[in-house]
Amino acid sequence: MARSVQQTQRQLIACALEVLADEGFALAGSGAIREHGMTQRPTNDIDLFTVMQAATRFPNAVVNLVEHLTANNYDVTVERASSSFAQLSVTPPHGAPLSVDLAIDWRAHTPVRLGIGPVLDLADAVGNKLSALYSRSYPRDYLDVDAIRSTGTISDARLIELLQERDAGFDTGFFTECLRGAHSISLTQVAAYGITASQLHAIQRRFSSWADDIDNKRND
Repeated sequence: MARSVQQTQRQLIACALEVLADEGFALAGSGAIREHGMTQRPTNDIDLFTVMQAATRFPNAVVNLVEHLTANNYDVTVERASSSFAQLSVTPPHGAPLSVDLAIDWRAHTPVRLGIGPVLDLADAVGNKLSALYSRSYPRDYLDVDAIRSTGTISDARLIELLQERDAGFDTGFFTECLRGAHSISLTQVAAYGITASQLHAIQRRFSSWADDIDNKRND
C-alpha cells in the first residue's frame, strides 16, 4: 500500500476518534499493532472498538460518527448496523472507499493515547491478534503474529499468556496445529501484502519451529 494511502487511513482514524473517544472507542485490530510499531502490513480495514459498559451509547455513537465524518467531507454509507456492531464504507475526499468496523469488545487495559488518538494498550492489541490467529487463522493473522514475534518485544511465553487470558478453553495441542497451519498459506494469498516466496517460506518455518518448541516443552 502506498504511503499516501496509509496517511489517508490515519487521517480518517484520527477524525473518527475525535468524536468516538469520549464513548470509550479506541483503535483496534491491525491498525493498533501498526501504531505500536509492530507491523507495517497494509490493510483496508479500520477497527474501532468500545467496551460493554458503553453498550447503551453505541447506536448514538454510530450516528454521531456518520454526522462528524460527513461534516468533514467524507462520503459515508452504513453497510450494516445493530445494537453492538456497525460497518461503514467511508470514502475520503480524494481516495478509495475504506471499511470501518465499530464493535464492542473486551479489553484488559485502558487504551493508550497516541498521536492518532486512543489506541488499544499493547497487551490488548497483541492479545487480540493472537486470539484471531487461534480462532480463525486467516493468512493476514499469521503475517501479523510473525511481525510481532520478529520485534522481540514480547516473549513467546507471554504471547501464549495473553491468548489464554482471552480464551478460557485454550488448548495447547490445537494451538500448535494452528501454528503449523501456516504451511497451508499460498503465495497468492499474501502477495498483495508485499510478501515474496522466500519471505513466506521463512514465515512458515518460524511457525513450525515455534510449534516444535511448544511440543518439546510439553514432552519434557
